[in-house]
Amino acid sequence: MSFAQTSLQIKEQVNLIKSVMKDVMKDGEHYGKIPGCGDKPALLKPGAETIMSTFRLANDLDVDVIDMPGGHREYRMKCTLFSPNGQRLGTGVGSCSTLEGKYRYRTGAGEVTELAVPKAYWDKKREDPAAAAKILRETANQAGIEGDKFSTKKDDTGVWRIATFADKIEHDNPADYYNTCMKMASKRAQVAAVLTTTAASDIFTQDIDDDPDLYGGGRHKKPAPEPNGSGFSNHQQPADKKPANNKPKQDANKPPSIDWASQEQLAKLVDLSGHPALPDDKREAIENWIRGGRIASKDAADMIGKLETMIDALEAAVLA
Repeated sequence: MSFAQTSLQIKEQVNLIKSVMKDVMKDGEHYGKIPGCGDKPALLKPGAETIMSTFRLANDLDVDVIDMPGGHREYRMKCTLFSPNGQRLGTGVGSCSTLEGKYRYRTGAGEVTELAVPKAYWDKKREDPAAAAKILRETANQAGIEGDKFSTKKDDTGVWRIATFADKIEHDNPADYYNTCMKMASKRAQVAAVLTTTAASDIFTQDIDDDPDLYGGGRHKKPAPEPNGSGFSNHQQPADKKPANNKPKQDANKPPSIDWASQEQLAKLVDLSGHPALPDDKREAIENWIRGGRIASKDAADMIGKLETMIDALEAAVLA
């Protein structure tokens, strides 16, 4: 008795996944492309659960807990998927450890000074983050506070003050992240199981959303140009038509220079993403975005503004 599927059945299965991806899944929620990591979207946990629901798959998890020195711990998960009638279909594995950088380290508590944040900083913050950082540095240095990097924080009265920059330090209690790491290992194993069992690896990739630097290798890969109304991309010209400015084609195709996020902006993003008021799903999404590839300075500034507004609202809700 043969258990092999026909080519038609395999095509139908793949087409069903593509149909669900188009009609049910949402980009950024169920899957998402990571800048610099190829054209395949990464399958996220909600997307894996949607595919499991599509094929009515049940999962069973086996966990292996490894205790390590310093109170650190690693979770190794094996996820097995079963058909509705109980037939074992496939497995996937995943692990997570409190020694991973995002769980091992935290941003130290920078000292909030008595210096109010100058208005010029807020004026420059979005359009020229480097100039804004320079304003903080010069203001602090002129007041006799040494240092090259400074951030902004609210004091106890709610006034924005210049704060000294704090380096990353190790968490003193790795157990705070035991549950988070266990869930992350479970998610990684589940996504792996879904991809291998449903033959969805030609549509999605995996784990890039956790650490893109380990996969694909290309943080500097130029994104595919967007098509315009003529049917050609914004950087392409028809073969029989010269560019309007008569420049060589390689000049016409040259990508514009990008103002990348500064170290001060990235440090601020990391600091805000670790704020205790943020829900776990928001924190994980922001951390994945930060690790997802190089970030434009404008995008970083916009995200910092959104996070500060969100945190202010959450803190106000708690106080109310």
